[in-house]
Amino acid sequence: MSGMFEPKTDKASRKIAQTQKETKEKKKKKIITITIIVVLVLVSALAITINSSFIRRTLHVVRIGDVGFTAAEFEYFFTSEFADYSEFMSQFQGMEGILPDPTRPLSGQIFDPQTGETWADFITNRVFSNMVETTAMYKAAKTDGFVLTQEQVDGIDEELAMVSIQAMISGFPSSDMLLQRMFGNSMNERIYRKILEFLFISRFYSEHIRESFVYTPDAINTYYSQNKDELDVFNFRVLDINIAITDENADDDDIISTAEEARERAMQVAAGISNEDDFLRAVREIEGDDFDPNNTLLRMQGGWFDDEEISSWLSDSSRVTGDVTVIDADYGSTVFFFISRDDNNYRTTGFRQILISREQIDPMDFPGGTEDPDYKTALEHADLELSERAELVYTLFNAMGRNEQALLDLIDEHSDDNSEGGLYTNISKVPYQSAYIQTMRVVIEIEDWLFNESRQIGDSELILTEAFGYHLVFFTGEGDIFSGLMAEDRMRTRDHNEWVEGLPRSTPVKTAAFILVHV
Repeated sequence: MSGMFEPKTDKASRKIAQTQKETKEKKKKKIITITIIVVLVLVSALAITINSSFIRRTLHVVRIGDVGFTAAEFEYFFTSEFADYSEFMSQFQGMEGILPDPTRPLSGQIFDPQTGETWADFITNRVFSNMVETTAMYKAAKTDGFVLTQEQVDGIDEELAMVSIQAMISGFPSSDMLLQRMFGNSMNERIYRKILEFLFISRFYSEHIRESFVYTPDAINTYYSQNKDELDVFNFRVLDINIAITDENADDDDIISTAEEARERAMQVAAGISNEDDFLRAVREIEGDDFDPNNTLLRMQGGWFDDEEISSWLSDSSRVTGDVTVIDADYGSTVFFFISRDDNNYRTTGFRQILISREQIDPMDFPGGTEDPDYKTALEHADLELSERAELVYTLFNAMGRNEQALLDLIDEHSDDNSEGGLYTNISKVPYQSAYIQTMRVVIEIEDWLFNESRQIGDSELILTEAFGYHLVFFTGEGDIFSGLMAEDRMRTRDHNEWVEGLPRSTPVKTAAFILVHV
């Protein structure tokens, strides 16, 4: 055959093959180039996504049951938990030294060398524990149809207003900028309000449940009776015989250098005590010029003692006034003298006051200190001025009707007391404090007046106290029986804790988006 149907020469075939090869190489390079570009775009997009405030405010990084939390929200709880933990540790001398370097990410610092747990892991576990409980209370509130009162909603608005004021004072251009400085770059006022609503609903519903428990007077009395060893108040005196001390008038050979010597000396002192005067005499002999009978009288709730031996001795039902014992301690031995036991069966009280405080005269301002004649003269002048001011206020008070309104009318101009209207409530003979209730004790001069059996609403008195000066006090009335107040508070705490422990809980789950979290 011939013409156009003749086979190609070898030279033409080689040229075609070379062209095809070059074309394939170009396509391969193009595919590689496109692939590299796509990878770079994806990496860039991922980096942008991770640092995108919109994404970090939107995607859930943690789920607790059907409640999800974004990176911005989780970082709020993380930052708050770490701040609380750091503050707690800093309260103890030397403990702040074990905290991590605040200038480095917590995820890069080891908390437990044995397990390799980082500080981020440690704080995250604490955060999860708190979030699980708070979420359980939040879901229970929602199920129960609980809604915040207007006053509670106003509390959220007030919190946000305080942030705005703090931002302005601190020189931040907006509340969002301050919140971002505090809780991360993705925080803003909208998210902060959402978090506050979550926390407020959980907290106030929990308090609602706590206050919903009802107890009869008999139940309250029974509880107190069953726990009186922890709630009663014990009055007693103590004398410490410390290792490496000596009596005021003793020879150097009488220095106590061992625990055995301290106990032997304490037993000798105890053997010579049959009444309170004997005890005070023994203290005076040991303390010499430093003796102060008021420093050896303690009034404490039994439950406050860490030493079981002390608690057991004081709370023994056979204990009577005048009983003496010796109890060993790390520093030596202590002589205990039992005076009385108080069952707290009295009502708390309240009062208003105008405080006329004495001028503070510092003996360090005088060459001779407390013995300097000029210092003593200055004290006399200060006391005279104090007395004259007090008499003036008292005269005005009487002239204006000697009633509560008269005292209120005089407070702004004449009182050195910074409390609101000079009002004090829930006064008890010993302080009691819990998360929900707080009572306080006042100086002994006012305490004796307040708890006088004849005290009536409207009674008033001008009282001089060693610590402060003159107090124009006005009795506003009585409150709850103190023993019942403590018992009911502890019963509510017990039952509330049982309710919290019984709430359904869900295990926190990190989603794939947890890489958005910055810790």
